Amino acid sequence: MAITFEVFSNRWAHLGESPVWSETENCIWWVDTDGRKLLRTDAETGKTSAWDAPEAVGCIALRTDGTLIAGLATGIYLFDPSAGLFQRVCTPESRPDVRFNDGTLDPAGRFWAGTMQREMAAPAGAIFCIEPDFSHRRVFEDFWTPNGLAFDPIRQRMYFSDSHPSVQTIWVCDYDLATGTPSNRRVFATTHAFAGRPDGAFIDEDGIYWIAGVGGSQLLRFAPSGEPLAPVELPTTHPTKLVMNRTMPRTIFVTTRRMADPDQSDASGHLLRCLRT
Repeated sequence: MAITFEVFSNRWAHLGESPVWSETENCIWWVDTDGRKLLRTDAETGKTSAWDAPEAVGCIALRTDGTLIAGLATGIYLFDPSAGLFQRVCTPESRPDVRFNDGTLDPAGRFWAGTMQREMAAPAGAIFCIEPDFSHRRVFEDFWTPNGLAFDPIRQRMYFSDSHPSVQTIWVCDYDLATGTPSNRRVFATTHAFAGRPDGAFIDEDGIYWIAGVGGSQLLRFAPSGEPLAPVELPTTHPTKLVMNRTMPRTIFVTTRRMADPDQSDASGHLLRCLRT
């Protein structure tokens, strides 16, 4: 597989995360967690607009009504792009020492999101399911840094991971879409043998599980069996998550973390566009 890369966004983020493809708007929504920004990059030009968030924003997903649901530091919010306003809709976690991190929608529109302890002193993170009506439940717990949330509707699976250096494990569950219930949790893969730790993930059209190898300059790939496939090299050390335009599945967009303050030609912190050939 040959892949070329380019710096695509015309601005960079301190900690770029959570890219979401919008087919109707032909754009990629993403966030700057540390910079407290919500970002929107035009898929044709790379021009990027920004909105201030009231606190650190860890993850977003696009609902069917066109609003964005977001996991911020203290709870779950809705963002209305036309008004540019955030509205808190529920607070699944009561602990003040944690914040929301990775998140995604299941095929039925439930928002699954994980929390992590800010100071990383203990495995205090959890994974929550937020229903479309904003009722919520705590499903998994005892994570250092939950990540890698993704759903495979064809194989009826749910994936998630823990990025901590001591864990670096990806799990898979069978998933009942009708009830939103995961079961039969088991180890899918580990990343100890790779340079990068598991971060944000995406399932492609063939059921391959792609995950950003943060710290390792790679996108890691695993077949549905859990067999590791050849990693894809990136021009920046800290990729954080990827998304694909499903109408053009050979195009991948990757968010990254800014690791220093080099000149603006540096790729880190930018949204990258990767073309598979």
